[in-house]
Amino acid sequence: MSSEQPEKRKGRIKALSQALSKRVGDLWIFAAALAVILIVAGALNSGGLLGQRSQIDSSIGGSNEAASPGMAQQDKGESQEASSPGASSDLQSVKVVKNAYMSIKADNVDETLAKAVFYARSKNGYVENSQYFKNTSEAYASLRIPSGELDSALAYFEKLGRVEEKSLGEADISRQYRDLAARIDNLKAEEQQLRILFEKATQISDMLEIERELFRIRQEIELNTSYLQSYDRDVAYSMVSLRIYSEKDRMWDYLLEKFKSAFEGSLYLLILILAYVPYAALAYIVYVTIKKIRRRKR
Repeated sequence: MSSEQPEKRKGRIKALSQALSKRVGDLWIFAAALAVILIVAGALNSGGLLGQRSQIDSSIGGSNEAASPGMAQQDKGESQEASSPGASSDLQSVKVVKNAYMSIKADNVDETLAKAVFYARSKNGYVENSQYFKNTSEAYASLRIPSGELDSALAYFEKLGRVEEKSLGEADISRQYRDLAARIDNLKAEEQQLRILFEKATQISDMLEIERELFRIRQEIELNTSYLQSYDRDVAYSMVSLRIYSEKDRMWDYLLEKFKSAFEGSLYLLILILAYVPYAALAYIVYVTIKKIRRRKR
């Protein structure tokens, strides 16, 4: 009796392993058939998944794109080019940099931003940078306004909505400006002296040394000149930083946008699954056919 039980256990284990190996073999056949069919389908349709995705996206539409008028542009025209030191105004004049900040509540953020940008350009100013966030209905802009038009610009911006915060700052950079201009003049004089020495030099080693020094001085002149031009720009064009946001509660719009994005993703997944159903069905037919052929051979 005791000897029969181990024999039965061995028989059960053997039968279970045979059934398992058969299932694994069938699974491999189905997977191989599906892989072959997908490879053939991919060769026939060179667009593949990317082509399907582009078609799906084009049919759904780009509703998530939000572009406000006058946005995503950085105007760097002639107004941004500062004058050279030789053409700058009297060094003894007062150099004052003015900056302003304003936080505005408005019903329509993108429309208000477009009006502010249009006004800055109409006064020969330009947009240094701007950002608009549709989900939170909030916008930020850095506008360069001619210094003489700053007061009128601020008065105009105040009419665009309800001003929640406003600040105005001034900085006298006259001393820094004069020091920098004097530094450039000294470097130019030193450069001129080195050029005279270069013409008189007879040794190649001396000429190479003078050339290295000339190169270093020329770099300093160009660097300091760019700083001086930046000072001229800051004096000529005041920076106005704007924050514009909506009075309305946009939480519902935000949730609706998220739901729409999730729905579009689910729709794409559903279309993708339906697109591969025929391939899976064809692979199953091949699998059943191979299985029947194997049974007949046995």
